Amino acid sequence: MRSEYTDVIKSRICELQEPENLYDGLRLPEFFALPDNILLFYHDFCAPAPVAHHRYTLVFPLAPMHYYVNEEEFDLDEGDLLFIPPCARRFLAPQSAGYQRFFITFELPCEQSYLPRTFFNRLSGETVRIMDEIFDLYSGKDPAGLALALYRFLTRLSPGQLPRIKPRMSKEIAAAAAFINDNLHLPLENRAIAAKVNMSPGNLARRFRKETGMALHEYISSQRLEFARCYLQKTCMSVEEIARCCGFLSGSSFSRFFTLRTGQSPLAYRKGFSQHS
Repeated sequence: MRSEYTDVIKSRICELQEPENLYDGLRLPEFFALPDNILLFYHDFCAPAPVAHHRYTLVFPLAPMHYYVNEEEFDLDEGDLLFIPPCARRFLAPQSAGYQRFFITFELPCEQSYLPRTFFNRLSGETVRIMDEIFDLYSGKDPAGLALALYRFLTRLSPGQLPRIKPRMSKEIAAAAAFINDNLHLPLENRAIAAKVNMSPGNLARRFRKETGMALHEYISSQRLEFARCYLQKTCMSVEEIARCCGFLSGSSFSRFFTLRTGQSPLAYRKGFSQHS
């Protein structure tokens, strides 16, 4: 019996070559990292407006639906999968046949080569088997096993060929939203945003509301709130520092804004999050 344990090893030894350097082996790619802070959850409702946040997102539709990612629109059904990178604007169309969808979200310190190259992907028998394992590891609270399983899942996704529908969001409005997300530390006046996309402030405001369903100032506020939450959760930055990063003139004005939007002060929010994480 013992020889059976080493038969495979003995049969493969002949394939090996003596290394030139006994201390230099196969290395992981520079800055390689596994998915971390992984969440699995289900939604059956439609958000009122486009959102963007700092996490990677996998969307598994459980009913036919229209989904928007940046300026692209996708017609999805069961067996499809959307991969959404951080800060990409996403929106489930209210006119979709159904809203039932499952999410996996996670964080990475930097972009990884194993991540899907396309928004739209399709499931396969192999990825479904890995998904079954992911559910077990998540319910069993095994973060290391879960990270490895999600890594295997991501590397085995198959890009799907999906006919594109006419973009819902024009390039100009998509560029305006991208400029906002990249410059939340600035005052972000309508005139400055309009100048970046070669539009008049009035035309920008009208088209932004028409194409996103959200007023320009409401979108800016929602993004500042989302990124403020991220800073409070993930950093030790002071309220004053976060205020500057999110475009507020002072910590007090940021605190008033945050409390009005969430019902909690920034410090109370941070304390409550740390107690539940």
